[in-house]
Formats: sequence, structure tokens, C-alpha cells
Amino acid sequence: MVTNTHKEAGFIRNIAGRFARHPNQLNQLMQADAEILRYNGQYLVLKTDGIHEEIKTGLYESPYLIGWMSVTAPISDIAAVGAVPEGILLSLQLPMHQNQDWILEFQRGVNEACDCYQIYVLGGDTNSSDTVSVSVTAFAHIKTGEPLLRTGANPGDALYTTAKLGTGNAFGYSRFFDRSLEVQFLPTARLKEMDLIGEHANVCIDTSDGLFAALAVLSEVNQIGFCLQTPLINVLSADALLVHRQAELPEWMLLAGPHGEYELLFTVPQKKRIAFEKSCQSANWEPLYLGSVCSEIQLEFTSGHTAIRCHPSTIANLFYESGGDIAAYLRALMQQQQDWTNDPGL
Repeated sequence: MVTNTHKEAGFIRNIAGRFARHPNQLNQLMQADAEILRYNGQYLVLKTDGIHEEIKTGLYESPYLIGWMSVTAPISDIAAVGAVPEGILLSLQLPMHQNQDWILEFQRGVNEACDCYQIYVLGGDTNSSDTVSVSVTAFAHIKTGEPLLRTGANPGDALYTTAKLGTGNAFGYSRFFDRSLEVQFLPTARLKEMDLIGEHANVCIDTSDGLFAALAVLSEVNQIGFCLQTPLINVLSADALLVHRQAELPEWMLLAGPHGEYELLFTVPQKKRIAFEKSCQSANWEPLYLGSVCSEIQLEFTSGHTAIRCHPSTIANLFYESGGDIAAYLRALMQQQQDWTNDPGL
């Protein structure tokens, strides 16, 4: 049975929860997408992320995509706290006789991502191994203003995302279940949009693990719930809509996780909402309104013709309840859909 706690958060707390926190560290465990330290009147921001399971499972096969994502993943977390990145440290393990064409394409992916974010590879560590594994630590700063955390959401806040969602999960489905589906996946960290978001938002998280996983985290650290007023069919990206129609998957499954699209999910207090939307119009950018924060710890949304109400962790936990097995996970999603069809108020 799915429990009413977020299993990934519990796993992280069990492993990292006993480490001492730096006295100048602003965030506690799970409270921000990156680690934030007060430093000489400013903020030093750091984030380490790895491309391991994506390579091991075959989700990422293209060396260019592996290179691009190894940079984009931590930079997306840097963006979520409103920091400006300076550079990265690259830790790379690969076979001693790795194909040179593979190496060149990987380097091209890293270099083009760094050029996109105006950062540099500052150094790192390279070792031989039987398999390819990549980790990147990003360094950033906040010279003026305050960082955005995952905590601080209040009932009545408006919930937005930087763009339509579901591409990450659509890509995963196309890779594992139907390779005839052509899904383009090359996300860009939303550094530019943070100029506007940072002025108005009170909470932010990226959707690297999917929409519902992000909502589960925000619910747990803020003890709130969400009412998604925009029908999910209007939330899906073009690629997610393609998979939804071709594979006949319910809309909510394309937002379930655990592989997201690296958009930003954020809340704006109602008193700032008009000013925020006017600023977005002036900047010729239209964020996607999803719904609002509610005081009751629950998640409400409409998928297809079914209005669903559940605990915020229910969907996020399905992957962990399946033991990380992709085929078992799809079966669990299908079973959940059947349960909701019979009783949407579970």
C-alpha cells in the first residue's frame, strides 16, 4: 500500500539526515534545490547531480545527451534557488578504451551546455571504470536579494510552471516501451525566467522528477496541499500529448515521474499575482497557471473525465513501491488509474 509520506524524502533523510549542517547554511535538508551558504554578505550556492541510472537503464544512450544533461541537471537546481552559476566540476568514470567518437560527442554536449549557461568546466576528476558514470558539481552565487527555497508556501498562493510539462516522462515511455514514438528531449535550465520569478515568487522547485513528485516535496515541507484547476490535458507539452494519444495513457501518467522535464514549479502570493502576470506580459513570456495552494494536505486535479482527490505523495510513491522496476511501475500506474476510475476520491 502507498503510504501518506513521501518515500524519496524519507530515503534522503535516512541517509543524509545525520550529517551536521554548516552554521552558515541557510537551508535545512530538503528545503531547497541546492545548498546555500551565507558568505561575506552574499550567498554561495552549490549543487551536485549525477547521471547514473539514466545511463545504466539505457534511458540516455546518446553521448551528446549525456553530456548536455550532466550540466543541465545541476544548473536547473541552481536556477530554482535564483542563483547565477559560475562553473562546474566534472567527475567522469568511463572505460579505458572508450570509443573516441563517443568521447567527442560527450564533450560537445558538455561544451554546448556550458556555452548556453555561460559557465566553464573548472576542473574535476576522471577515472577508468567498467561503465560510464558522470557527476557534476555546480558553483553559483547570489550577490543581491534572497534565495528561493522550497519552504514558504501558504494557502491561497497561485501555482505556476515555466512551461508545459510531461516531456521527460514521454521521453521515458518512448525509450522503454515504444521506440516508434519520436520524442525530442533536450531541456534547458530556466535561468533567464528566474529574473521575473525571483521578484514575485515565495517558493520554487524544479520538475526534474516530474510534476507530482515536486508537488509531494512541497506538500511535505510546507504541510499544505494543491488544487490543480487547469485540466491536465492543457498542461501537457506537445510531445506528452503525442504519447498520451498514441499510447492511450491518461494525462496524469505523463506527469507522474520519476523522469521530469526540468521546468520550474513555483508559487506566487495572491497579492503579487497581478503584478507578476503584468511583468510577464511585458517580458513577452507566459508562464502556465496550474492552480492554487490549499490548507488541507491533499491533491485535487482533473484527468480526462475523472476528478481525482488523493494524498500528495500517492503518485510520487508509486515508483518506489515498484522497487524502481520500470515495467512494474507502469503496471502500478495502470492499477492506480483503475482504482481511481472505480473511486476517484481515494
